Amino acid sequence: MRKLMMLAASLLICAAPIATAALGPDAAKSEKLERARMAEQNGDLARIHSKFDLAAAYYQAALRSDRQNDVLYNKLGIAELQLRERSLARRSFQQALKCNPQSDSAISNLGAVALMDAGGTVGSSARRRKYQAAVEYFKQALALNESSATTHVNLAEAWVGLGENERAMTEYARALELDADVLSDTAGGSQVQLTTPAQRARINFLIAKSYIKRGNKDGALDYLNRAKELHYPDLDKVYTDQDFAPLWKDPRLAKIIKPNMI
Repeated sequence: MRKLMMLAASLLICAAPIATAALGPDAAKSEKLERARMAEQNGDLARIHSKFDLAAAYYQAALRSDRQNDVLYNKLGIAELQLRERSLARRSFQQALKCNPQSDSAISNLGAVALMDAGGTVGSSARRRKYQAAVEYFKQALALNESSATTHVNLAEAWVGLGENERAMTEYARALELDADVLSDTAGGSQVQLTTPAQRARINFLIAKSYIKRGNKDGALDYLNRAKELHYPDLDKVYTDQDFAPLWKDPRLAKIIKPNMI
């Protein structure tokens, strides 16, 4: 099925007027880039609709017309990850980096692959090495582009894997500072964003903390309840964290987590 989709996309994108052969070099180049642009747009649309086989086929067709486009390689890699083809994705991200050594997206995406590898690695020592490799990739990416909220989120997840929860919370806080909607769908982008229920629970707890610091008790309680629904394991910290002191005598807090449960 995937081969048929790739063939179909190739035929759609590579078809060109018979007169193309007669065009001059500049016109022919413009024609190729236009085909690449159209294929990329079709790939983005397919990815938004979770048609990752078709998206990958369109990105590959686009790359035949624009072989040095690091953004295309990044998008291809993301589609390949969705197809559970991690090795192919890694190669696509590495190719993106060859095209543009300063691509923070490519470096961050390689970190995301390392983070995924860590999750499936047997043995604590080997898993730790994978998490450490992911951390290094994310740090390199942030050195090039510190304002990437997605990279901060993924770095936070790597720190969690290493048991560095305080560092993780710092990264989550920075991500939310940069983009309050960082956990929303980013299918149209060129960076891999990893989200899990545990991660969302931590984010909800962090948002609650952010709200209470600004004096918004209702918002803090709402997000504490969301964290509870996602089984955030450190919810009891509300009774030891001084930031939450304004809520300690609020009866609504006791309905979320009772003081005698800590």
